[in-house]
Amino acid sequence: MDKSEDAKTPMGVNEKLSKDKSGESVDEKLYRGMIESLLYLTASRPDICMAVGVCARYQAKPKMSHLLAVKRIIKYVKRTVNLGIYFTKDTTKELMGFYDADWAGSLDDRRSTSGGCFFMGNNMISWHNKKQNSVSLSTAEAEYIALGSCCTQLMWMKHMAADYGMTSNSILIYCDNESAINIAKNLVQHSRTKHIDIRHHFIRELVEEKLIVVDHVSTEFQLADLFTKPLDFNRFVSLRKAIGVCEI
Repeated sequence: MDKSEDAKTPMGVNEKLSKDKSGESVDEKLYRGMIESLLYLTASRPDICMAVGVCARYQAKPKMSHLLAVKRIIKYVKRTVNLGIYFTKDTTKELMGFYDADWAGSLDDRRSTSGGCFFMGNNMISWHNKKQNSVSLSTAEAEYIALGSCCTQLMWMKHMAADYGMTSNSILIYCDNESAINIAKNLVQHSRTKHIDIRHHFIRELVEEKLIVVDHVSTEFQLADLFTKPLDFNRFVSLRKAIGVCEI
């Protein structure tokens, strides 16, 4: 691996991992050890969160294709070892979030992946990437479920901030899917959303009580893309900079 070229991104834009049942098996202990180290690193390197999250799904029976994907992440980290998260001192205490979903992105079970990043003022202080627990029938449904995860995280952060005497106004959440926004605002027919699990509909209560405001953002400025799908080099670097990951 030392002699190979450094990777410019953690995961190739067309790279799609699966269980690869016919692939060559690799040492599970070695693979899990590499994943464990990378998961620890995601605490300070959110730019590898998505790639590590995908590779972590295959710790039970890892194949050579999975190991090569992990090695690419390590090559990327080696290339960008001087990067870290930059926090500014002068900023507001307002909470804000971006969320997105990669609809049916898993080749194994066609489940979608939720991803999001959360800010206090100009500083990103939390992020996540997680495969959803159920199959979504549409992009709007996948993004609506992702919105539920985003709301849960931001409300927890709001209560945590309140414990330290910090108050905030309505939490602004950005989404690039108009249909998901309309579902959250209860602007679509009930029959079209009746099949969505009731536990996700607490979002509507938060919107009605003005605890959160869901607003549209163009795909170009959707920061959560970094946590849901592989990106080409230029867009990856642009979003990486936008979330505050830079040379330290």
